[in-house]
Amino acid sequence: MFVRVQKSLAEREEGFTLIELLVVMIIIGILAAIAIPVFLNQRNSGYDAATKSDVKNGSTAEESYLADNNTYTTNAGGTAGSATGNLLGWSKTGNTTSVTFSTTGTPTTSYKIVGVSKSGKSFCFNSTTPAGVVAGSSC
Repeated sequence: MFVRVQKSLAEREEGFTLIELLVVMIIIGILAAIAIPVFLNQRNSGYDAATKSDVKNGSTAEESYLADNNTYTTNAGGTAGSATGNLLGWSKTGNTTSVTFSTTGTPTTSYKIVGVSKSGKSFCFNSTTPAGVVAGSSC
């Protein structure tokens, strides 16, 4: 009897059963379902960071313009999209949908810059508040 069991074990083919393979496939599927949304959100975070940078760079360009001309500008119509208009040398990146400049006061005493990223979030910089670039266009 013992010899027969040893012989059957020796002749048995080694490999994985169908159940074992299915369990591994299910585990891989669960891990992918967790990881894919995390990776997709990283792209939106990059868009948001680029828009924040564009808005902050726009505020630096506004301050430079103020130093040269003793007033703020809306960059010839309010929307800056390239290195044209009054803020020469400043431009938005491709990850930012739009950047809008607006000024207040007569003479112009302050400005507000609103940028919208590809992810749909808007970011604002108001020269009268020391908060810096904040999320949301109501600043």
